[in-house]
Parts: sequence; structure tokens; C-alpha cells
Amino acid sequence: MRKSFLYVALACIAFGPLVLAAQGIKPLSKPQFKSIEVKQFTFAEGVQLSPDFSKHFYASFLAELQRLNISAQVVEDGAAVNDTQGSHGFNPQFIVLEGKFVAVKEGQQKGDKFEVGSANLEIRWFRRSDHRALSFPPCAACEVFKTKVTLSGSLQNDEQKVAESAGVEAADAFRTKVIPSKASWLDM
Repeated sequence: MRKSFLYVALACIAFGPLVLAAQGIKPLSKPQFKSIEVKQFTFAEGVQLSPDFSKHFYASFLAELQRLNISAQVVEDGAAVNDTQGSHGFNPQFIVLEGKFVAVKEGQQKGDKFEVGSANLEIRWFRRSDHRALSFPPCAACEVFKTKVTLSGSLQNDEQKVAESAGVEAADAFRTKVIPSKASWLDM
């Protein structure tokens, strides 16, 4: 009984902030882009995650981007997108995201406490029409979005939940960085 209570308490501590953070990121009232194609996330040398982790992370990342209404259409890597209208000016209508896991530190049990793990990600984004790198505001030279997501559980015990939670967190961080509350740069 005590052990199960301890696990429930640890889960609440680990997942509670993520649930609250996800509720704080509201969907946009209107999409800022016509299409976002999300390439499969790659791994830096030395980073090893299972194919199942990658699959669940990717699906969760896509679903959260769609929920946030950043784009009218969020498509998987290689899916057909009708972008014959192309892009005009700085406001890219059709973009491509390329992400990479650059470092992973798995959570681990230390005595009676669980030390939460993390994954460092880099996300680059490009205009689909000419593969021109876009930068993140307000820094004109910031072409790479770097974020750290929480691996809130053990990958051996519940890899799917850990991956899904990390995917949601990464998409929320991307939305917050790319489209802050005053996104006047999109109208340029």
C-alpha cells in the first residue's frame, strides 16, 4: 500500500507541472501558416532512443502542433502538400521542420527518490519553396531553436507515456518561441 502511494505521489510530482504547462498553452485563434511538414527527428552521434520512443514522440509532437492551430495543416514527413501558391515575403506559408535529439539523460531511481531525465532538442525550420532557413524572433541570426524537454519517467517502465509527454512539451515550447503573444514579425 505504501509503495503504490509513493508511486502515485511521484507520478503527480513528475506529471503535474507538465499537465499545468500544457493547459497554459492555448491554441491560436487562426493558423499562422498554411502547412507545416515535420520531418522525422534524427539523433546526434551517441544518442540512442528506441524506435518506439521515436514513433510515440513524433506522433505526439504532430498532434500537439495540430491542437495548437499553428498551421492549417500539419503533415508527416514526405506527405504530399499542395504548395503551388508558394511563399511571399518573410511570411512563409509552407514550412518544414527538422528536429534532432542532441543529448539524452534518462531519469533514474536514486534511493527512494526518482531523478527526472531530460532530452535536448534542436529544431530548424525552412521555407518549403526554397529551403531557406528562417530565424526565430527577435534574433535575426537564430536559425536553430534549442529546447530541453523532461523525460518524466523511466524509459524502461513506460516509454510511451514518457515519449508522448516529451512530444507535447517540445511542441508547446516551439509554439511559444515561434509565435509569442505579440507575433507582429509574422506580418512583415
